[in-house]
Amino acid sequence: MKKILFIGAVLVSAMIGTTGCGIKSKEAYQKSPLSGFVADQTQLMIEENNVKMNKGDGGIGKVVEETKVKVAAIDADLAQSKAEIDALEAKLAAVEALEKESKAEFERSNVTTLFFALNSSQLTTDGMQELYRWKVGADRSATAYDYTIVIYASADKTGSDVTNAKLRERRANTVKNFMVNSLGVNAAKIQIVTTQPAYTGTNNLDRRVVVGVVVK
Repeated sequence: MKKILFIGAVLVSAMIGTTGCGIKSKEAYQKSPLSGFVADQTQLMIEENNVKMNKGDGGIGKVVEETKVKVAAIDADLAQSKAEIDALEAKLAAVEALEKESKAEFERSNVTTLFFALNSSQLTTDGMQELYRWKVGADRSATAYDYTIVIYASADKTGSDVTNAKLRERRANTVKNFMVNSLGVNAAKIQIVTTQPAYTGTNNLDRRVVVGVVVK
């Protein structure tokens, strides 16, 4: 801006001094060597100013372009990182699904049912053998899981509610005691449930204890 003002001053001085140089009119000035010199200097200053403006006045344009390149590189890195994270999350989800199914299969595979005689809480020989087979199977497949053993006791409808509640409790404790004393099961891992589930409608089937596992 200072240079443009300076050029303006030069032009004014030139116009004022034309009377001393023998230049009496605008037309005569435009044809004179001074006019050409001033015009050339003015054009040069304009071009220099335009170059500086295009470059961002002191190299700012270059910095902006370099920043754009860096931002584009960062965006590309972020996009790649997101893709890698998405792939890892997909693999993790697949592993979790397999783990969930494996636990469910472990629970399904380690369920057994024991039947009792009418009004009885005494284990039969078949019941003892079934518990032994169940223990062997659970031990063989339980290395990867922390689980609780749950004993669900039931009774048929022939007795009163009070009588059946006591009978269910005796049946559950009979099974628990056999598992602890004869099979070496840790008593702390056993949970007893004596709440009567829905009746099957068949008395022989309702006189039962179901032993299962629940993975923690």
